[in-house]
Amino acid sequence: MLFLPWMLYIVKKTLQKIIDNQNHYLVKVKANQPKLLAAVKQTVKSQQPIKQHICKEKNRGRKETRISSIFLVQDNIPNGWPSINRIVFVQREFISKDKYHKTDSYYITDLRSNDAAYLAQGIRSHWFIENKLHYVKDVFMKEDLASTKNKVAAPNLAILRDFTFNILKKENKSIKYASEIFANYNVKDLFNVLIRT
Repeated sequence: MLFLPWMLYIVKKTLQKIIDNQNHYLVKVKANQPKLLAAVKQTVKSQQPIKQHICKEKNRGRKETRISSIFLVQDNIPNGWPSINRIVFVQREFISKDKYHKTDSYYITDLRSNDAAYLAQGIRSHWFIENKLHYVKDVFMKEDLASTKNKVAAPNLAILRDFTFNILKKENKSIKYASEIFANYNVKDLFNVLIRT
């Protein structure tokens, strides 16, 4: 799904707010930003990386190799993206149940760091958090089964699911408790949680 203009505006404003508050961002570039993704891919294709970090792991019977490469930004980045200073390209290969998998991921950051290991660790930490969150949203909130096709309603419902998940987390409620609320449409319990928040 392509970002609607207002969604893109919010993303760019959020990145600018991060910088204005003297923090940094490291953001994955996806297909919903075709111009930015094309520019980033062109940079990776036409340049040599300034630094690389290779990580090999064996975990739960799966062998994985990740190569994180840092690139300098060219002048082909579309206007409006605040302070992009580096591009990070992560090639991931792994064998799971005798099946070979390969993925390429692209990231932008305002950091001027050439420390590929540091940026790779940041990306890896984000994957862990995102996978943990997506598991909850997919298994307990049945987000993958959501059939909303409306381009405005779908992201709004996703925001409401995130909002609910964060409230329950703040309340220190278990995933089981959360799943019971959703499975039983227990409006009374959900309302009580909202009142306390």
